[in-house]
Amino acid sequence: MHRGLVSMAVAAALVAGLATGAHAQSGLGVKGGLAYSDVSNAGVLPGDLHSRTGYAVGLGYQGGGPLGIGLEALYAEEGVTGGSTGQSRELNYVNVPLYLRLGIPAPGLSPFVYAGPQASFEVKCSAGGTSCPDTGRPKTTYAGVIGAGVRLAGGLTLEGRYVYGLTDLKLNTVTTSENYKTRSFMVLLGLGF
Repeated sequence: MHRGLVSMAVAAALVAGLATGAHAQSGLGVKGGLAYSDVSNAGVLPGDLHSRTGYAVGLGYQGGGPLGIGLEALYAEEGVTGGSTGQSRELNYVNVPLYLRLGIPAPGLSPFVYAGPQASFEVKCSAGGTSCPDTGRPKTTYAGVIGAGVRLAGGLTLEGRYVYGLTDLKLNTVTTSENYKTRSFMVLLGLGF
């Protein structure tokens, strides 16, 4: 009888802890950080192109408990820089990832991982300081995101995210035999409300 009561008390404490962790991980928040971006097959484009270092900033929502969802809207700078005149492609997007998130609720540090699809809506494209040439480039692109991070006390999060572009950006006007897709790594700091 005594063991049964202890087992029930431990189970109740675990459920209460998960519920508290779930509540702490749900809600709206702000997020921002650095974005390191490149495109696939950049070496095929003329000139000496380099990855672009920019920023990402926006709002997000986390829902659910240890297993939940995330939805964000992040303004992000992507693309490539340098090269001969007009060869750089500085692409600015509003990224909207929707992902499944798995967290381990714990006091202090709570690690989490996530993965899902992303739609990106082009806001601006510049090539060497002027507008990008019309190459039939899509204004909406799609990608897969995967990331991991840790939730600290007070709703603060620190995470790393990899974005693997799935849509051909049609950057080259010389040949259409190569595909150019975004590749980004982001380091983000967030604060939940």
